[in-house]
Amino acid sequence: MRKMYLSLLLVLALLVTVAAPVYGEPTPRDTKLRVGMIPIMEMLVLHVADQAGYFEDEGLDVEIVAVSGPLERDQVMLAGELDAMLNDVIGVGLFNRDEIRIVAVALGRITYPDYPQFRILAAPGSDIATPDDLKGVEIGISENSIIHYISQRILEHAGLSVDDMVFRPEPNIPVRVQLLMEGQLEAACIPDPLAQALIEQGAILIADDTSLDNIEFSQSTLSFTAEYVEEHPDAIEGFLRAWMRAAEDINTDPEAYRDLWFEVTSVPDNIKETYVLPPFPLYQITDEAAWNDTMDWMLSLDMIEQAPSYDDSVDGSFIAAIAPDDEE
Repeated sequence: MRKMYLSLLLVLALLVTVAAPVYGEPTPRDTKLRVGMIPIMEMLVLHVADQAGYFEDEGLDVEIVAVSGPLERDQVMLAGELDAMLNDVIGVGLFNRDEIRIVAVALGRITYPDYPQFRILAAPGSDIATPDDLKGVEIGISENSIIHYISQRILEHAGLSVDDMVFRPEPNIPVRVQLLMEGQLEAACIPDPLAQALIEQGAILIADDTSLDNIEFSQSTLSFTAEYVEEHPDAIEGFLRAWMRAAEDINTDPEAYRDLWFEVTSVPDNIKETYVLPPFPLYQITDEAAWNDTMDWMLSLDMIEQAPSYDDSVDGSFIAAIAPDDEE
């Protein structure tokens, strides 16, 4: 058991450091596009599109820039070394708090009923069994992040008030996991598939984001710089066509891409053969209700002084331009 646990921690350390349908006309020139990606589930779609030649079909020269985590990704983007990145609505809100710097153009991943993205876990052997048991209990999170936001919304949905919740900032995921699994932290919010690996190691599932409905609280976004949106709209459409083709391929036969998933992301050994790859959303964009809910949460924590405009920060025109009629 300890050997498997140490193996899991090693994977975590690597994670932190580290006749077809008609899809439209290709971009009329060879356009350079630099995309920053953390080695998480959505990285698979990018690599499938690249290896299948879908970006080349669109006249795009896509450079995949691997970044170790959100902090490095955002720093590289601010330095002007990326044209696009995978982030989330909170990230878009932070980038655009003073001026519109980036624009979300599509969803990269969402939660489906049988496919959670974030789970609140209790330590192995804990007496905590329900969300109600978490009243006054420290829950490990990364503060002011999607994990913080989702944790609060999950617990609110379960009937807890903000006053019932005690969050303990621990941004380093390996440290958060170690504290949880050793019982030094009673509960924590952990992203999947890592959360599933911990459950198989004895962590106790208390709640996850599949309990949330009506608003797509858990989502990642494909975001481009405002400058790139202005100067290369055809390239963005081409990129999204290639992305959606790859997502469709994976959704149709996920097992065909399991080995590639291992290669491009960090997957704990104990779930490599059992974890079911989730479907990826097709031709979807952040809706205004999800945007407003996230901005309200950020305002409540003084993360922003004023909510950036949905219309300026989210552009659904690219998805509308490429979506098949039955997807609109």
